[in-house]
Amino acid sequence: MNPAARADMESRADRALRRGELTEALGLYESLVRAFPADEGLVLKLANARELLQPAELEVLEAARAEASIPLPMGPSSPVQEGERLFALGDYAGAAACYRRAVQERPDSELLKERLIEIFGLAKAMPLQSPTDRALPDKPEPRLQALLDRVASRRRLKRD
Repeated sequence: MNPAARADMESRADRALRRGELTEALGLYESLVRAFPADEGLVLKLANARELLQPAELEVLEAARAEASIPLPMGPSSPVQEGERLFALGDYAGAAACYRRAVQERPDSELLKERLIEIFGLAKAMPLQSPTDRALPDKPEPRLQALLDRVASRRRLKRD
């Protein structure tokens, strides 16, 4: 972090503290202390900001941080799992595309072929609008998941 960015972040933290936005100020001061652990002035400002928070507010803040640090689940590891996930969402066309990829990888599997035929029949009977085409949510994590669903349902078949 360059000196100008540090000064800007410190001034934003000071402003947030003056406005009474203690959680924002605390987050900025913690970022600064992580970047500059030897700066006693920043450590003191962080301690003062923590003292201004009530114990219950601090617990809520820590719980929110712990919840935010939980990583997003990784996508399915195989086309079959992805197909089942899209099938559960009601995106039969996307599920059929995933099962086509699975059949390309394992052409000798009768179970995959049967499931592909079943899902393909459902996909033909469904309207053209996919359930994953709904409006994107406002929160970042659900928005990311919705975008990943869209990408997964529209992934093209592998060409040999």
